[in-house]
Amino acid sequence: MSKILIALYVAATSGALIVLKLGAKNGPPISFVDGRVSLNITLLSALGIVLYGISFLLYIYLISKFDLGYIIPLTTALVYIIIFMASFSIFHETFTALKIAGIFLIVAGLALLNIKQ
Repeated sequence: MSKILIALYVAATSGALIVLKLGAKNGPPISFVDGRVSLNITLLSALGIVLYGISFLLYIYLISKFDLGYIIPLTTALVYIIIFMASFSIFHETFTALKIAGIFLIVAGLALLNIKQ
């Protein structure tokens, strides 16, 4: 059950970031014009906000059940890896040797984090 909740949290957080980026392609959803706040919320931006809300609720549950020193590095690393892959496949951002090395370091850190002592 906990692995499923971790996966749901990572999916909701990653999904929120991806759809918020897609929703912001036509410009930022919040702008300031002549001292006034202007909102331009697209359907994708709204979906991103909903996904972030879901991820927040899952986050609260996860930190109540796991050690912070375990759950925060684990979920953060998984989100980084998914966003890295999405940035390449969806947004056609470029890979560099340093970025790839960084991902390998994150994966190595996850492996070390999960070694049973």
